[in-house]
Amino acid sequence: MTVKNRNPLFVIAVSCITLFIYGLYWFYQTRRELNELTGHDANPLLHTLGLFVPFVSFYVLWKYCEDVEIASKKARDKVILFLAWLVFFPVAQYLTQEELNKFAK
Repeated sequence: MTVKNRNPLFVIAVSCITLFIYGLYWFYQTRRELNELTGHDANPLLHTLGLFVPFVSFYVLWKYCEDVEIASKKARDKVILFLAWLVFFPVAQYLTQEELNKFAK
């Protein structure tokens, strides 16, 4: 599996239009891509479902942000990205997709 090149603004727009249904699909797919880039074996389905569980969602997002930081070789700070997920998720989607696009073929 390779990293798919996606337009970050498209990801945000479609997520908002579909009331975040596409956002869940995007999260699942990018979790799989991050596993490939980092060599981790986090279950993308469990992580996506974990977003619906109080307090577990914080853990899931933190691990996701850690993997983005690892994949970007610390170009994206996990703390800032985590705060973006908590405060205004479209910013986090944009920053994450921007980093993943660097690995797209």
